[in-house]
Formats: sequence, C-alpha cells, structure tokens
Amino acid sequence: MKVGIITVAGTIIAAVIGLWSGVFNGDRHGANPAPSASSPHPGPSVSSSPSAGLEKALPGCGDKPGHDVTIEPKQLAVASDGSLTAEANCNLAAEWHLTWMVQIDGVGKPVPHTNYYPKDDLGRPGPYTFDVHLSPSEPGSVRTIYVVLTDDFSYRQLSENRNPDGSLLKLPNGARKVSNSVLVKRL
Repeated sequence: MKVGIITVAGTIIAAVIGLWSGVFNGDRHGANPAPSASSPHPGPSVSSSPSAGLEKALPGCGDKPGHDVTIEPKQLAVASDGSLTAEANCNLAAEWHLTWMVQIDGVGKPVPHTNYYPKDDLGRPGPYTFDVHLSPSEPGSVRTIYVVLTDDFSYRQLSENRNPDGSLLKLPNGARKVSNSVLVKRL
C-alpha cells in the first residue's frame, strides 16, 4: 500500500515539475519556428516536441466536413503589401499536399477567363504567413486566396502544367478547397 502511494505521489510530482519547466521554458510549440509562405521549409518530420502529441490528436486533412485551414483576415485591402495568416488544423497523410492558391478572375481579352496561381505549401499543423505583394497590380484589382488539398498526382499537375507566367487555366481534378476564401483588393 505504501509503495503504491509513494509511486502515485512520485508520478504527480514529476508531472508538476514537467508542467512548470514547460511554463518557464517558454517553448509552447517545440524548437521549430513557424513555417512561412515567404520562405519555404522542409516537409513534416518526426518530432519529440510537446506539439507532436497535438498533431496526432488532429483529424486528417480532408477527413471532416468544413475547413481544415482558417485564413485571417477574412478580407484584405492594401496599397501595395500585406499578409494573411493561415492556421492548418489537420494532419497531412503521406503523398498529400496543402497549397496556397491565388485565383484571379476576368483575365484576358476578348474572352475573360480565370487564372490560378499555386504558391507555397503548408506542410504540417500550425500557423503560416502568406505575404501579399500587389504593388505591380493595377489599383482596384482583386484576387481570391485560399488553400487547396491535392493528392500526389494532382499536385504534380499543379507544378507541371503551368503557363509561362506560372498560371493554370483550371485546377486539376481532385484539387479540393479546404479553407475559407479571402478577397484581396489593391487600393
């Protein structure tokens, strides 16, 4: 009986010490910095950080209805530069990809069409920043930014079937929007 009580007491003390060291350590999300769309990063890796358990508790990307990624702010108007923040709330299965997508409607004359511009990837759960640079765009121009989920085949189509300007005329089959859309306008 005494051995059981001592074991339970020791476990509680160890847990409290572990919690306090985490509070004073200031490292809530492990040693890896938050990824950014403005500077690509390597894909997900096995981690022994405290957030590794959190990643296991999240659903797989595309497994649940609704949005796997939330982008803020909901609208953005800028004179030249700004940024969006995305929070990925799912785990990617092997061979799947989350990719920022910029959609510009009404491109071209005499028959306007839509251009899609795939940008950087979101590789693991957590926050991501997307830098918006609209200084070369005409005042009043708009674009819609969101995140798509693709399997490996669709992802290769995003990379390989681009026009010289980096655009696609349509999203590949299987590409699925998994975030809210943000309307970005140049003032």
